[in-house]
Amino acid sequence: MAVASGSTALHATVVEQIGLRIVQGDFLPGEALPNADDSSEMLGVSRTVLREAIKVLAGKGLVESRPKTGTRVRPRSDWNFLDPDVLSWRYASGVSADDVRALFELRRAIEPMSA
Repeated sequence: MAVASGSTALHATVVEQIGLRIVQGDFLPGEALPNADDSSEMLGVSRTVLREAIKVLAGKGLVESRPKTGTRVRPRSDWNFLDPDVLSWRYASGVSADDVRALFELRRAIEPMSA
């Protein structure tokens, strides 16, 4: 699963690939991601590119990295669902009834304040 060349494109592609797999459930909350050596080899990128991608995913609330325990997927309740990338990954595999319900609840909460 090699990715495009160019540091910016590489970085964004790795974020996209890992983020999408997390949101789609390939990696479950609490589960450890493959170690850096395995992940960088599987993605065809350097460990530096992988580390930067993990930092971005941590900023979106999807993962948490700790020394000696590795990188783990955080609970869904910690994910930043208002982040444009997280939203697009979530809806890439379809919209559930719970998703629609949550959007209507958000709309009901925001609209009165904006009027």
